[in-house]
Amino acid sequence: MRKKWLAVFTLVLLASLALVATTQAAEKYKGYVRGEIFITAQEINQLMQAKDPKLVVIAVASKTEYYSGHIPGSFHLWRPDYEADPKTQGGVTDNLIEPEGYTKLMQKIGVDSDSKVVVYDHKYDATRLWWAFYYYGKTDVRILDGGIKAWTRAGFSTDMVTGGKAERPGTWVAKLTYPKMRVDTPEILGTKDRMDAQLWDVREDKEFCGNSIKEGAHRAGRIPWGVQADYVLVKTKENESEWQAAAEVQKTMEKLGFDPNKQQYFYCQSGVRCTNWVSTLYALGWPMEKLHNYDG
Repeated sequence: MRKKWLAVFTLVLLASLALVATTQAAEKYKGYVRGEIFITAQEINQLMQAKDPKLVVIAVASKTEYYSGHIPGSFHLWRPDYEADPKTQGGVTDNLIEPEGYTKLMQKIGVDSDSKVVVYDHKYDATRLWWAFYYYGKTDVRILDGGIKAWTRAGFSTDMVTGGKAERPGTWVAKLTYPKMRVDTPEILGTKDRMDAQLWDVREDKEFCGNSIKEGAHRAGRIPWGVQADYVLVKTKENESEWQAAAEVQKTMEKLGFDPNKQQYFYCQSGVRCTNWVSTLYALGWPMEKLHNYDG
């Protein structure tokens, strides 16, 4: 009799463990291994309604976009705010500012080491700031999946006048923590003959084929050995701020030939669109040590 009850108990225990495992798997946002890097509009609203003192929401948007409607209380940052002086970068624009400048920028809007930082955008810029935070040591920043469109579609109000205001300066200090996340020209040149590396051009067709250039580009064309992987392939067709499910992204990567055993290098024009792929692969479970952004 005792053996019978022991067997029943064991079966119940195993069933319970299986249920827990299934539930945990279901909780992976859109099937991403590190789905916690994303946050939904509903989750942000809950934090706002609870008046969470650690919440810092950042709109990575142009001034026109920001004042056309932003999440109430969100801070406004745009590319020039975190761009290094071209004079210090050999004349190259759009490089990330040094740790001291990034520290000053984020302390100004009240970022502490334990702040719940959320970044969102109108198109594809939020991942750039997420990447910069990670590069400088704050690895728990979250991205609003769907951006401002997700917020408005959820029925939440926007503000067109008042911007975020920090009650006090923040205390977080940016430190160069993961230097391999950012690479420069020598590293990209070195990928040409490497068997353990893949170079991806994440720009759109016209740029890749040299038929058009965006403002600020020095000339048309591409790095000859780079393979095109347009950043929009990880996003939905309806919204460039919204990620496709992990399974769909995996299918796309298989078609393109992504090799998990190789180092992955990405370039675009200014290092912004690259971070959409970097964040996606990271969310899929790829180690950050293999994901390199050709900044600037």
